[in-house]
Amino acid sequence: MFVAMKEMKLFFIITALVLSSLSFAQSGKGRAESKVADTDSIARTIGLGEVVITAPVRETYMRGDTTMINAGAIKTPEGAYLEELLKRVPGLVYDSRTKTMTYNGKPIKGLNLNGKEFFKNDMKTAIENIPAEVVGKIKVYDKRSELEKITKVRQGGENYVLDLQTKRKFNGMLMASAEASRGSHDRKEGILSGMMFRTNGENAMINANTGNRRMTTDYPKNKQEGVSLNISKNIGKDLSIFASGMYGNSVYGNENTSYNEQYLTTGNRYLYSAGSNVNGNRNVNGNLGLTWKHKDDLFLNVYANIGHTSGSSSGDNRQATYTANPGLSVTDPFGGSDAQGVPHDTRLNDISMNNTSTSENDNLNVSADLTKRLNKQGTSLSLTTQVSSGSSKSKAFTLSSTTYYQLQNQAGGDSVMVRNQFTDSPSRNSSATLGLMLTQPVGKRLHLQAAYRYSMSRERSSRDTYDLTPLTGTDGSYAPGRLPEGYEQGYTDSLSNRSRSRTTAHEVQVSLNYNDERWNVNAGLTVRPERQTLTQKTGLLEADTVRSSVNFTPMVYASWNKGQMHVELRYNGNTQQPSLESLLALTDNSDPLNITRGNPGLKPAYTQTFGFSAGQYDAGLSVDASFTNTYNSQTQAVIYNLTTGGRESYPVNINGNWSANASLRYNKRFLKYVNVSAVAGTDMSENVGLVNEGNHEQPDRSLTRSTSYNGSLTLGYTPQWGGFDLSGEWRYMHSSNKLRGTNDYTRNYSFRANAFAELPAGFQVRTDAAYSFRNGTNITPGADDQVLWNASVTWRFLKKRRAELSFSWNDILSDKKNFYRNVTSEGLSESHNRQIAGYVLLTLRYKLNIQA
Repeated sequence: MFVAMKEMKLFFIITALVLSSLSFAQSGKGRAESKVADTDSIARTIGLGEVVITAPVRETYMRGDTTMINAGAIKTPEGAYLEELLKRVPGLVYDSRTKTMTYNGKPIKGLNLNGKEFFKNDMKTAIENIPAEVVGKIKVYDKRSELEKITKVRQGGENYVLDLQTKRKFNGMLMASAEASRGSHDRKEGILSGMMFRTNGENAMINANTGNRRMTTDYPKNKQEGVSLNISKNIGKDLSIFASGMYGNSVYGNENTSYNEQYLTTGNRYLYSAGSNVNGNRNVNGNLGLTWKHKDDLFLNVYANIGHTSGSSSGDNRQATYTANPGLSVTDPFGGSDAQGVPHDTRLNDISMNNTSTSENDNLNVSADLTKRLNKQGTSLSLTTQVSSGSSKSKAFTLSSTTYYQLQNQAGGDSVMVRNQFTDSPSRNSSATLGLMLTQPVGKRLHLQAAYRYSMSRERSSRDTYDLTPLTGTDGSYAPGRLPEGYEQGYTDSLSNRSRSRTTAHEVQVSLNYNDERWNVNAGLTVRPERQTLTQKTGLLEADTVRSSVNFTPMVYASWNKGQMHVELRYNGNTQQPSLESLLALTDNSDPLNITRGNPGLKPAYTQTFGFSAGQYDAGLSVDASFTNTYNSQTQAVIYNLTTGGRESYPVNINGNWSANASLRYNKRFLKYVNVSAVAGTDMSENVGLVNEGNHEQPDRSLTRSTSYNGSLTLGYTPQWGGFDLSGEWRYMHSSNKLRGTNDYTRNYSFRANAFAELPAGFQVRTDAAYSFRNGTNITPGADDQVLWNASVTWRFLKKRRAELSFSWNDILSDKKNFYRNVTSEGLSESHNRQIAGYVLLTLRYKLNIQA
């Protein structure tokens, strides 16, 4: 323990030196201003003291078009990180599995700290490492780019961010911590972190981690390690910089099985599969941003990103398709006597595959804009540019054996096809854009903007395929992953291709912005004529395509604010050209059970979205709705081969695809400690496809109608000594398809309870439990029911409770089923991932705060 404490102290000293080197020291004037600000803060606190005593702190309110959330009004366990705080913010949903976040249905695309960018495109690092106690307020708003702030005209679509405002008492404080965990099933984790924040937006954070605690599959070599650094710094009044760097290395293994029932008018098909995969990934990424202004009339913004990623994967998979359901086990479909006793006449195909691959990717992207204000009225001229390049290399080995039970070989037995292939797939791309933009004020509230951009891009890719079967034989002694001598002799024209493409475009944009105390209106239209050329060779066939097209992108946005009332209306349209590859009448039969080809007759598609949202935050009510439809939508027409079980697909245009959704939310705090949150919503859609099961000359039109309803209710109680919340959620999903005559539904129910309590002598206890079940079409009652129960106890000790020892027991009942089911009118699918059962974990953490 003594040695460990010495190592922790050494880490804190090193972290302090690193963060101090970032020059967070303020001038004497800055200190004086800080003291005045602190004095004013004290005065305000004293003046509001009576208010705090007689009324609860308002949790959520509007300030213009920004939602303000008072984090101090949300109770979290002592020592909790940001993730725990965000879970308790009404209307905010964070998916820890996908690392995505939404607020009242709007996707959150970034996380800022005190108004400055923080770990660009990596919310995970901040959410899992920033202490909840440092956050005073949370802002949610549609963030403008630096160029949009200067010109006061909106350019792109919505870009909602979460902006964390740190508490003044943590201003300039160095916060460092070291953490080590060890548990059953070889669970382990180590974390070192140091951070310093200032309310003016100067921030720094360094974080290092290693372990497998958050990887729940039972692969013994799972690991996740990385180092990340983030810095934002103001240099004088005119220059601000942001930089972040990241290194990551991971190995992830997984065993999974699945069952799929495909609905067909000629008789359903039943597919079972089982496999294991191991994926390794190593990446290095860096970001640099710079903003500079000169005398309030010259502005420069620069952003650069560079990255390198290398990966490897290997796996074994087996899948079999049947014309009648053999009733195999979803968790072990090919084990036991059931798999051996399936009647021969119901077997369609059986595929065993082994694959190994490696890949490398490099990318570089630099963008900049320079703006000059031409007069006092605000007329400005902007020069914009963007340059990017990238390259990738991929090498893959595939060894497969496919048995066709409905086809006979020359000896009258089942037809068997063995493939041993190696593919080498390099690619390169580059692009450049140069633009000029004029912004002209028309009165005090109205701004007109006109822009022109010229862009050019090139892409080059190839795939070389080699047949290794003559050199390795078919006796199973060859293990994929190495090239035999003389493999070049197996080059296969029909499975190889080359492609070269070039795109040039002229883009003209006109935008209009009106802004006053209540209204914010933006409207714009972008017209983009472009010319694309593509040369592609597949096997002995070669095709050249030249296409000239015009894309239209209209946009209208309007918002109105009055007090705590906020209303938004949105319209976005976009022309989508089909890819050049999809226009070529070339066939790709590298996968004999999934053949694809192009369609020279494809037309461009046009997608439009209408949106509405409104909120009355004093009443705790908000509502949003949207509708999206597509003209000439591109879909895949599918031809099924009823003898082999394979499919051939090609792209076509079709009309009739649309979707709509609406939701109503209520969030309110009562009696200071009680919070109520309720959500009700619905989603509806129609999707059209073309299906040919081999018995018609032309595909049949397949229309799928889907509807879902959902509702949830959460009751929270957060007294001074702890917190408790109880929630329930219900979701109903229904889909039907007239062509296949299907009518499926699923009901999902879940109930959750979370509680924590602060006890004397520095102890804290926490527990959470979730019960979920479902019923519906093809769902066996009770098969998916599960209870997930977790509990932990924490003891904080030493001076200022800097040390923390915790014991946690995860999935106490070992009842996690790991089944994932999806039912639509096209079919039913269910998958299972093999994971570890319940496990215990012991964690030691040491924290140190030093006021700079």
